[in-house]
Amino acid sequence: MPNSLPLLARQPIFNTKMKVVAYELLCRTSHVNRAEFSNGDAASSQVLLNAFTELSITNVVGKHLAFINFTRNLLQTPPPFDRNQLVVEVLERQKVDGAMLHALKVLRENKYTIALDDFVLTPETESLIPYADIIKLDVLQLSPEEILEHIKFLKPFSVKLLAEKVETYEMLEFCKSAGFDLFQGYFLARPQIITGRKMSDNKQSVLQLLAALQDPDIAVEKVEKMLARDTVLSFKLLRLVNSAAFGLARKVDSLRQAIMLLGLNKIKNWVNILAMSNLGDKPHELSVSALTRARMCELIANELNGKDKPDGFFTVGLLSTLDAFMDAPMTTLLDSISLSKHINDAILNQLGSEGKVLEITTNYEKGDWENIDWDYLASNNINPEKLAQIYIETLEWVDKTINELGIGENK
Repeated sequence: MPNSLPLLARQPIFNTKMKVVAYELLCRTSHVNRAEFSNGDAASSQVLLNAFTELSITNVVGKHLAFINFTRNLLQTPPPFDRNQLVVEVLERQKVDGAMLHALKVLRENKYTIALDDFVLTPETESLIPYADIIKLDVLQLSPEEILEHIKFLKPFSVKLLAEKVETYEMLEFCKSAGFDLFQGYFLARPQIITGRKMSDNKQSVLQLLAALQDPDIAVEKVEKMLARDTVLSFKLLRLVNSAAFGLARKVDSLRQAIMLLGLNKIKNWVNILAMSNLGDKPHELSVSALTRARMCELIANELNGKDKPDGFFTVGLLSTLDAFMDAPMTTLLDSISLSKHINDAILNQLGSEGKVLEITTNYEKGDWENIDWDYLASNNINPEKLAQIYIETLEWVDKTINELGIGENK
């Protein structure tokens, strides 16, 4: 990995069926421990070069499209990357003149996909619409009335409309009914809480399983019996344990063998994610996000000079998404599964070393570089380049693991 590797994160973009169709790549240069906007050309160039060459775009976004911010200069001299997977995202608040319009015309003629970021209709920005394939509206910036006015104006142009900064399921439902085609934001990481609704039997049984597994004194025999009751869960667990991800020297034929070889804590974590991912009403990407957060917490823990066992960090990262899976308040859920106090404190209040790592990981996945505790990381010999490397290793591991877990878009 080169020393100039930028801080790079990705944010999923969904269609109306809540399937991921693209990722926006969020980038900051790593020469300082904060967001660096003084040279947007350099930042965008770095993410392009690294995503499409050093890192391999497949490792970052798989087969999905990659939305990448383009400054005015990059629009005029686009790098020679695969235009079939690249979406040129035209940054807002750039001067619109003949040179920019000509650059967009050339990109369009060369079959690039063009998106307009944070679009607000003005006499100046109206001239950009004929060159766009996708137009992004910031739904936090616009009022509901303004959103509907923009949609009414833009629909006749046959562009795809993308709602960005969708923070809640209520806003998601509004945007769907308003006519948006694509959706981006943190709604997926938050629960869809509907008061007065009883938790489904499926979710209740998963919660009961999670609660039983958190008992520190649970016997191996009891875990084995619990897992054996669920044939699908047992099958997936054995398939995973025998996969290349674990690299065991011999084939594991029974749940007892799996528990004895890997240890109860590791088995508990894998049963947790398998059980949560079996909730059929949740998008596939939520399982991806949960595993990404858990694995990144674990890999950061591995660098913390051996201070703590990484299993606890994996658990904290994984269970920090539990409210989004269960559509219930986190405090209620954690009370029902009786976690240890320090795990509870880590998830709810970001306390302790697990909580600190969880906080760093969640800030990283948002691209919120300014709020990452760089001093804490530096004290543990983790610099920005190392953190970016951990993130890329996490994405590669999650992609392989999701396939081995048998979690798919249509499952």
